[in-house]
Amino acid sequence: MRGSVKVIKFTAGMSIVFLALTYFTTVNIEAHILELNTIWLSNNLALTVFGGAFASMLVVLICEVQKYITAKASVEEYIFYQALYLYQALFLMQQNISDYQNNAEAIVPDNLLDESTRMIQSEIIALQGVDYAPFRQKNLLLSAHQKFCKGTAANMQPIITGCNAVRIAINKTRINYLMQNLSGGLVTSASEPMKTVLSIQHDRVSSALEEVDEYLKDIDKCCKHRYGWEKQREQIRSNYVNVFEAWNFEKEFQN
Repeated sequence: MRGSVKVIKFTAGMSIVFLALTYFTTVNIEAHILELNTIWLSNNLALTVFGGAFASMLVVLICEVQKYITAKASVEEYIFYQALYLYQALFLMQQNISDYQNNAEAIVPDNLLDESTRMIQSEIIALQGVDYAPFRQKNLLLSAHQKFCKGTAANMQPIITGCNAVRIAINKTRINYLMQNLSGGLVTSASEPMKTVLSIQHDRVSSALEEVDEYLKDIDKCCKHRYGWEKQREQIRSNYVNVFEAWNFEKEFQN
């Protein structure tokens, strides 16, 4: 988008220049301010050159404006859906943690947060790489996007490293069991330090979810609510299936 904005500003400026030169040439033809009727140069030639240049610049300007409008809508849509996917990934991580916290007897897998972490990291990189450059600097979406990139995205690093914290907690718990000669000990959400790690990660994700939710609200508001974020958020929440309920469903289906 930055390239389109630069081209539009340049062609707009040159269009004004050539329009002024064309107008001056027509006035000169009538008022004879400057005599250009020589063998090599004439008022008619100047009028043709400046008028043609103005018309060409005007055509380029119109095309670039249309290109900018299309690109702006496309970038806004890209930003919204990448932010939506980020919200989905955070919500998935939050609910997966809650599922194991609510089922203290279940064994916590080593890769509990791996997939959602990969999704979160991917969406953050995608959003930070967006080239969104509207004409007006006082733009709600631009402000929200800059705030996200500089603040929210940077603050999510502890969430991304949370999957490593889970693995470390699992290994520490297993070591503690071995030191106590409990070789068959199970690592659950009630085991320490797993309980503390999951609690901290859950709080971090919940906080990030609120910030991304505000980000999506601002995007939808700036785009005149064409994406219907409120409804999509409810669908994301209502469509989630508990990890243990999904497992029971698959077992019943096989039977």
